[in-house]
Amino acid sequence: MSLGATINWRSIKPNRLIRPTVVSRSISSFPRPKVQPTSVKQYRMASVLQATAKAAHSAVASLASAAPVKVGDAVPDVDIRINNLEEKINFSKLPGKNVLVLVPGAFSPTCSSQVPGYLEQYSTFQSKGVKDIYVVAVNDMFVVNAWKDKLAGDKNTVKFAADDTSKLASSLGLVLDGQAIFGGPRLKRGAIVIEDGKVVHVAVEPSPAEGEF
Repeated sequence: MSLGATINWRSIKPNRLIRPTVVSRSISSFPRPKVQPTSVKQYRMASVLQATAKAAHSAVASLASAAPVKVGDAVPDVDIRINNLEEKINFSKLPGKNVLVLVPGAFSPTCSSQVPGYLEQYSTFQSKGVKDIYVVAVNDMFVVNAWKDKLAGDKNTVKFAADDTSKLASSLGLVLDGQAIFGGPRLKRGAIVIEDGKVVHVAVEPSPAEGEF
């Protein structure tokens, strides 16, 4: 049998158009997502947020450039939290000789390695006339207490205080611009010896990431 005998050439229509199927029609008619244009209000809000962030950073930078406390200065008359949300302490009112251990942030690696030496040598400090040692961090009281429990446990020696508003840090002129790491202002790392409301010794780390002093 020849090839021409097996195929009905009349049934083939070269110009016949293929009609779209239901699937092809549904795809072609599927609505395109509408992109909502950014409103003027959204632009204004973004501008306000950027301006606020810039102003906050400028304020922190200004505080960080303030003159630091020095030997002979009066201890700032500032109340900060200690032990709980209700209890406050004012270092300018403390009698005798006391040591303030300043740390940028609770639970940070360098800060956590800075404090144990004071816990271990507490009796040595007392033998040299130190009445109390206070670790001060710019954190809320809950964080500071949790950090204290981790480092000191049930030892009731070194005390931990929370400068949660950075008021003491700014009054001491020891604000650390910690935006990049901590998200806000912190205390510079160091230690201050005070006696009867006066500063008698100041040691501040030149690099906040180190704990050499």
